[in-house]
Amino acid sequence: MMDWLTMSTSEFFCYFAIASFVALFCVVLPVQLASKLRRMRLARVRITCRICGYRFLRNDPEATCPHCDSRNR
Repeated sequence: MMDWLTMSTSEFFCYFAIASFVALFCVVLPVQLASKLRRMRLARVRITCRICGYRFLRNDPEATCPHCDSRNR
């Protein structure tokens, strides 16, 4: 068993680096996953008009653009 009081400086920095990488991945991976899920959810309700390029929320089945009144199916 390792005695933490007699750890050398190089062992301390090695364990510190490993713990830092583990902590980083424990924070970054859930944030990236949540961001990806949010973008996928918003992509279902947002649409860009193919004629004028106006971005709007899809609220009808035909997805009629409120800017130029074209249908975007």
